[in-house]
Amino acid sequence: MTTNRFRLLALLVAMAWTLSSAADDKNGSKRPADKLFKAAVFLGHVKYLASDELGGRATGSEGIDVAADYIIEHLRAAGCVPAGDDGTFLQSYTATHKKVLVDEDASISFSGLKGRWRLHKDWVTLPFTKASELEGPLAFAGYGIEAPDYEYNDYADFDAEGKVLLILRHEPLDEDEEAEFGGSETSSHAWFRTKANAAAAHGAVGLLLVNPPNRAPDADELDEFDASRSRRNYKVPLVQISRQLANAILRAADMPDLATLTDELDSDRKPLSADLKDLSVAIATGIELRPVVGRNVVGMLKGDGSTDEVIVIGAHYDHLGTRRPRQDPTGEPLINNGADDNASGTAGIIELARAFAAGTRPRRNLLFIAFSGEEMGLLGSKHFVKNPTIDLDSVKAMINLDMIGRYKQEKFEIYGVGEAEEFADMVTRAADEAGVTYRAGGRMPGGSDHMPFRRKKIPTLFAFTGLHKQYHRPTDDWDLIDPDGAVRILRLFHSVIGELANMTDGPTRTKPKQAANKDDEKKQDLAKAEPKPATPRSALRVRLGIMPSYGDDDEDGMLIDAVIAGAAAAKGGMTDGDRIIKIGKHDIADIYAYMDAMKQFKPGDGVDIVVVRSGEKVTLKITLEAPLQRRGNR
Repeated sequence: MTTNRFRLLALLVAMAWTLSSAADDKNGSKRPADKLFKAAVFLGHVKYLASDELGGRATGSEGIDVAADYIIEHLRAAGCVPAGDDGTFLQSYTATHKKVLVDEDASISFSGLKGRWRLHKDWVTLPFTKASELEGPLAFAGYGIEAPDYEYNDYADFDAEGKVLLILRHEPLDEDEEAEFGGSETSSHAWFRTKANAAAAHGAVGLLLVNPPNRAPDADELDEFDASRSRRNYKVPLVQISRQLANAILRAADMPDLATLTDELDSDRKPLSADLKDLSVAIATGIELRPVVGRNVVGMLKGDGSTDEVIVIGAHYDHLGTRRPRQDPTGEPLINNGADDNASGTAGIIELARAFAAGTRPRRNLLFIAFSGEEMGLLGSKHFVKNPTIDLDSVKAMINLDMIGRYKQEKFEIYGVGEAEEFADMVTRAADEAGVTYRAGGRMPGGSDHMPFRRKKIPTLFAFTGLHKQYHRPTDDWDLIDPDGAVRILRLFHSVIGELANMTDGPTRTKPKQAANKDDEKKQDLAKAEPKPATPRSALRVRLGIMPSYGDDDEDGMLIDAVIAGAAAAKGGMTDGDRIIKIGKHDIADIYAYMDAMKQFKPGDGVDIVVVRSGEKVTLKITLEAPLQRRGNR
């Protein structure tokens, strides 16, 4: 189905749900809260937003634009007026930049080798490569591995400085399938990133990778350029070439063919690295950076006209999109539908807008915002707070619905109950009326869209039904949603929002007790913040105490969004906005290189960290600390 046809279907579905809901709610102002929300209607929204046709709603994708159309039509039908940019429901911003492979800009040519070599058939740029050009003399470097623990080193007695290396993918094959190095489960030495790091450490300027002939000898397919893997920039450009091209290179250099070299490397495990005489290569990678546009959906349900004050009700509607599974990076891309995270919260704001529109308008205005870019580092909510489409001083409270689709009495948490003096009694009353059992969360999690509002001293409440095995997995689908539980949560927040919207003053923000002064409050909030867990990663033994800017990948280094007060980075003089470019001997190209480097250290290690600050390089001496201990229930 084409995108335009699916958008038309989105509008028809939206109108169908709206007409059905409107028929139910024509006497909405007189109806009790337990009649305002229907589980089937809520689940219908989730099914649509989490359908395969939307492709996982990645920020900048066609699927998320279809989702935006759907949300807009529901908000419009509920009586909301546009509150985005230029009289529209949309607020746009540049979320990040993505890499695309522009075929006409990509080229490869050899000095000393005849023939024309075609992109996508004979060679292809791998997506971990920067937009760049490279050239240099060619050399063969075996598997491109330096593994002293396994007594294997393709760089032994070989000078790779300034050269482009032809290397084999994978690692030397071992007859023992259970072997740690060369077995059926390859070690980290076979990873592209590891090989790129080793090549860069020895001064190489690029890699040509080829499939070994003794692995699936009849299959020599080139990888597709997969943009979902492209946010990583490895230390040298990587190009995959076909066996046919590799053998042509080796013949021109009077070297044995690929099969002979592979068999000898696997059996003897001794380096065969050598310059390929009189051969050089020039490559234009064809990579181009293009902006990814994020769009928040913003609609205002006007109050009774007596005040300009606002209550914000938000939920992020983006998710991870379609990507290859982490456990099988060469496998088929899978759709991450994100039914709970966060089609559930998005369905929640749609239904709350409809319910409030069906009743008597409250005193204050209600601003409904569906944020994009949350999965990239709260980009949409940060942009809104920095560039509000209303007077931010008019916002009296913010309610965030993120993952409300798996209600269980022992797991449902409402964070922020202590953020305002009135919240505790208000939430308790509403929960009793709605028949909801909840826990008042302790430390406010930082990894969702309430956080930018909280940093502006706006009292926030965050509803969260808890993590589960399907979190950030393709299996987070609509059939696991508990619509009856979600409706109970909506009844609770309908009551809370209604009370907030009819207040003549407040809510009164609870002052942080330990904040020494106003300048310290942001740092204290960050120090206490515990982010919603990101995609699982290997645990680090050390803590620097920073919040990286996950949406930043345009320049070398890792940009720091915020430095946490009292942690190692702050003690060493690091500041918000610094860009880390080196940790010890490790160059830092991006957040992945940062993670790799930090794995090399233990608590108490002192390390020189080089940052770029206001265009100047600054070297900081920092003593790394042990990670914070997490609570058992988180």
